[in-house]
Amino acid sequence: MILCYDGSEHAKRAIEEAAELFPGEHTLVLTIWQPVSSLRSSFGWPGMTAGINLVELNRNAEEQAIGIAEEGVEMARQLGLDAEQLVAQATGSVSETVVETADEYRAGIVIVGSRGLTGLRSRLLGSVSSAVVHDAHQPTLVVHLPKATELAAA
Repeated sequence: MILCYDGSEHAKRAIEEAAELFPGEHTLVLTIWQPVSSLRSSFGWPGMTAGINLVELNRNAEEQAIGIAEEGVEMARQLGLDAEQLVAQATGSVSETVVETADEYRAGIVIVGSRGLTGLRSRLLGSVSSAVVHDAHQPTLVVHLPKATELAAA
């Protein structure tokens, strides 16, 4: 099982749901980081990196991703999953990297939290969960946060 984790409340809820549905299962907690140089080319601002040490920024991004993955693993273990971390550098989009990683590790299922982006924000930022659902070669579970009314009742 691949469990996508970025430290968000949505990702934490996905871990909780995975632990309920698949107690004790072996889980790879996947955190993906993107190199700063890929962000520069996607925005295309000339001279954006003048005087900036991209190697150091990339190293920091990877270290931060490792810390986030460790947090996810700890949470998953506390909830009874047999979890280990997996940190990957994005080779394209985040969703492409999730799909490639799930294939590489022969995951039985991919679990991802939904950010709930709609409308223009979804079109501009893209939806990782939607792209994974459409492109993954294995079953994909998208976990949503409970509605505010459900949270108040809990």
